[in-house]
Amino acid sequence: MSGQGTSVLSRVSLNHKHLWFTVALVFLYVGGGVVFHVGWTHALDTCRAVRIARGEFVEPEWSPVVAFVFNVSFWPVYAAANGYHNGTPFATPCTHLR
Repeated sequence: MSGQGTSVLSRVSLNHKHLWFTVALVFLYVGGGVVFHVGWTHALDTCRAVRIARGEFVEPEWSPVVAFVFNVSFWPVYAAANGYHNGTPFATPCTHLR
């Protein structure tokens, strides 16, 4: 009977390891998303200021909350597409002009 108890404890311990591993991956993903959002927002703000100084039309910003949620959720797709098409993960209208 003691063999069954250790196998149950092993499974519980293994489940906790999987849980902590999953939690760590989620934190890394969300952390990467927050870093991406901050970097991209900074690049967009800089580009927006340059375009306003040139007298160009600058589109209004989206809701900051919606932008944050989308950037944190889909940052790997945005970074890959921006990098592929523009050579930088933080592509802006200013990088399209180069």
